[in-house]
Amino acid sequence: MTRTRRRARRHIALLLVSLAMWVGVPALPASSQEDEALRNVALVVIPREIFFFSAQAGQWTAVRLDPGERILQRSADGNVAAVVTSQRAIGFSAALNNTHEVRLPEDETLEAFKVQGNMANFVTRRRVYGFSAFTGRWAAIDRFQLGK
Repeated sequence: MTRTRRRARRHIALLLVSLAMWVGVPALPASSQEDEALRNVALVVIPREIFFFSAQAGQWTAVRLDPGERILQRSADGNVAAVVTSQRAIGFSAALNNTHEVRLPEDETLEAFKVQGNMANFVTRRRVYGFSAFTGRWAAIDRFQLGK
């Protein structure tokens, strides 16, 4: 193979790689649009009331807050919305269009909170809680505590 042919092949290969990279760039926003399309839940908070919307069911669900109840954390993503208040945790599954709540003892302090995709979780001083879009329920486990 001549030197000119090798050089030509190298230029063609470089051109093809550059073209592939250039064509691949517009595909990046498409994946973020796909992520956007996967959000099937909406969360609206107004004084003394929380509204959850399931895009799959096309219905709103309302939960009233008790007098003096404060919202500590709230978030929605994918198929789950969750709210932690000074008295309870409320999880909403857009896939099942239902809410489930667990009461929190007054002496529990919120240490971490996250909602992502099909799950929500939060950590208190004594327990770790997880909510699943598939079961529509909270699950809890006690944390290891020294001296017990």
